[in-house]
Amino acid sequence: MRQPRDHGIGLAMAATAFLLATTITPAAAEGPQEPFPSAVPESVGLSSVALEQLADEVAAYVEREMVVGAELLVIKDRQTVLHEAFGWRDRETEAPMEPDTLFNIRSMTKPLTGAAAQTLVDDGLLELDDRVADHLPGFANEASGAITIEQLLTHTSGLPLSIVQSTDEYESLAALADAVGRGGPEFEPGSRFWYSDAGTDTLGAVVEQASGMSLADYVAERLLDPLGMEDSYYAGTVDAALLEHTASLYVGGVGEWTRFWGPESEPFYPFAWGSQSLYTSPRDYARFLAMWLDDGATDGREVLSPEAVARMLTPKTPMGSLGSDAPYPTRFPDLHVYHGQMAVLHVDGEPVDGRPPAGAEAEIVGYSGSDGTIAWAWPERDLMVLYFTQSRGGSTPIRLEAEIARLLLEPAIGPAAQVPHEYADVLGTYTADFGPFRREPFEILWRDAQLALDIPSQFIFPLDAVGEGRWALRGAPGAELDFARDEAGAVIGLRLHQGGSTFDVPKGKPVPEVEVALEPGAVEPYLGWYREEGSGREVEVLLQEGRLAVRIPETLEPLELFPPDEDEVWRVRMSPAVGFEFIEEDGEVVAYVARGPGGESTFRRFDPDA
Repeated sequence: MRQPRDHGIGLAMAATAFLLATTITPAAAEGPQEPFPSAVPESVGLSSVALEQLADEVAAYVEREMVVGAELLVIKDRQTVLHEAFGWRDRETEAPMEPDTLFNIRSMTKPLTGAAAQTLVDDGLLELDDRVADHLPGFANEASGAITIEQLLTHTSGLPLSIVQSTDEYESLAALADAVGRGGPEFEPGSRFWYSDAGTDTLGAVVEQASGMSLADYVAERLLDPLGMEDSYYAGTVDAALLEHTASLYVGGVGEWTRFWGPESEPFYPFAWGSQSLYTSPRDYARFLAMWLDDGATDGREVLSPEAVARMLTPKTPMGSLGSDAPYPTRFPDLHVYHGQMAVLHVDGEPVDGRPPAGAEAEIVGYSGSDGTIAWAWPERDLMVLYFTQSRGGSTPIRLEAEIARLLLEPAIGPAAQVPHEYADVLGTYTADFGPFRREPFEILWRDAQLALDIPSQFIFPLDAVGEGRWALRGAPGAELDFARDEAGAVIGLRLHQGGSTFDVPKGKPVPEVEVALEPGAVEPYLGWYREEGSGREVEVLLQEGRLAVRIPETLEPLELFPPDEDEVWRVRMSPAVGFEFIEEDGEVVAYVARGPGGESTFRRFDPDA
């Protein structure tokens, strides 16, 4: 289902509206102005055709079951040029997604926690080089005593990704932060970037201690209310009217979405966390981004000082992926991702000795959340794009970056080129069923006057000819493909070559998988508790609704696994690139090895009651 866009005017009237927009000046109104009134794209230098194609891209995500629902908002020169909703707010009740739906934005809460801390720095109640131990007793020990406020803001504290096993584990944010401090850092503070929910929850507890208010109340008083973010709330602080407009949460992957939480359920969070727990709409979050672009001001009122905004938006360290040192991915050409003080920053320039290039400034600022929400802002272009979904485990936010770059940043809009005759027979659907791919439909497309491979769980890779009948996947070093044909010359599949291996991908659409629930006795040898070598993280392998699952600290819900493939690897449903291989000794399961793009780690089985 695709909901009508909010252009404020039909595209067919674009020319007339543009003339009116350039000749009529509206009378000044009293009081605060609507920050993002509707406008015709051409009146702010954008193409209606390009925006239509961008909306079509998101609509295709829903149609291909890459997401359950989504909302897309494009603002140029503080005017809304595209606002459209797609799919379902709640699929089970057939409630359609609508503009201004509220989403659990997960880690997009972090910039507001960071901004709250910056207001306390502005007020002289915090210093960036303060030791956290001066504010929270749990950090007053040898391991955690040297950690500073700035290290929390820059994810360089050395603290783990998370220590939370369940949402009701701690009675307050202060109790959670003290437990983080007692557990201590995994790395020497200040030595490296390591994305840390635990560190941002700690920062939220520092805000509470320094302000004398709950985090929810303080953020509301200093940020949400001044910015006019009236549709934003923390769990447990909302009335029924806002809950009615909140999207249900789904987890899974392409064609594999399971409803995990709905507005009728108990609050997902027991109290406001620094790392996550804010619910908001794309339009509300755009108000926060606009404050960044305006050096901390809104409606002529200072919310943050210009110095605080500069601190947040100055690149500090190259940004690593979640739970990994691998560079954070982006599909914006020639840009690299850095982190400031609770801001994700895209910069033109590679790191030099592990640092941003001298004098580097961010071309794009923003943040993303693990339930599928993301926001980008271009300060020099006065452009904001916000794309919110409630589909945890999808890859569409990063995919959309390539489309934004192609359609809005360096547009070359024109009539679609005809497919050359010699390529017509290779176009279509192929089914991948190897490694991380489970009956995934690969699509060979003719796009921007060249062939491309669309992998739904990853990206669209333009294909560059490298030899007779052989193509390299641009953006995937070392990966090439060619096409297999039968004796009559008809295309019957493609062959993907990478890392010295070749994988056959037959042509044709996937056949639905008939899955049989696992019997408890068949998986009993795998069930139990495991501890990671090195970090000491404890995880549980359990049977959940007929599927083997792993409960780990980084996620609040168990990660369900596909049944093992021919190599006896159990792959994560919401991220098939991650696999689990169990190790047996003398007929008993003693450990498993988890492998993914960021490397591998071994977890040894133990008895928690011993």
